[in-house]
Amino acid sequence: MSYALVVGPDTQDRTWIESTLLRGGLEVAAASEADVLAAADLLPPRLVVLDDASHRETRVASLRRLQGHPALKGVPIVVLAYEGDVESFTEAITKGVAAYLVKPTSASELTETALRLSGWAGVTDRTERRRRLRRPLIMKIEVVHKGTKAHAMGHFTDVSGGGCRLEAPMPLQPGDLLRVVLHSQDASTHVALGVEVRWTKPGEHGMTVAGCRFTGTTALLAGKILGFVSSGLT
Repeated sequence: MSYALVVGPDTQDRTWIESTLLRGGLEVAAASEADVLAAADLLPPRLVVLDDASHRETRVASLRRLQGHPALKGVPIVVLAYEGDVESFTEAITKGVAAYLVKPTSASELTETALRLSGWAGVTDRTERRRRLRRPLIMKIEVVHKGTKAHAMGHFTDVSGGGCRLEAPMPLQPGDLLRVVLHSQDASTHVALGVEVRWTKPGEHGMTVAGCRFTGTTALLAGKILGFVSSGLT
């Protein structure tokens, strides 16, 4: 069974998340954190949605406990929280969260994010080893082309210690140098990373999909922010 697991107290928020994901075409199960942690025979889900109403320290502790469950190792985790400040967002991403959404979020944003992340493990890749070096990350970014000075909002799709995959509504070619500014839900984090485009392919809705490597000392900064030790690999 391939399903999304919603973790949180039995509240109206959790009920809304369940119904939204069901309408989006996902199989869904829901449980409290305590029940999940007590389930030694838990069937691994394709996605975890942590419905959280606590403060940052409590949320990070919950995240760490869930990440430590054997059945949830490597499973993408989406956090829904009321705290929308850049610090809360950045800390969650650094701790390995695949997407951080601020309540109240729209049904369309939640559904699109969940569908992308639940299908990430099924995307064909050249080798399984290279996939294990990356993790899925849906994160808003501003992409600035250093040559043409064109800029547009896009997003990461996954990252590693040495590079990233992104989507942006602009033409890109191998060898292009880009400045990527990281954004939280609603604001810039003012953190900029330099990348070089390695390969491109057409995406949906006029987007260009690009595989990039971090340039110069950017890999050290990216590794710290994104929770990786730089490997030099893309």
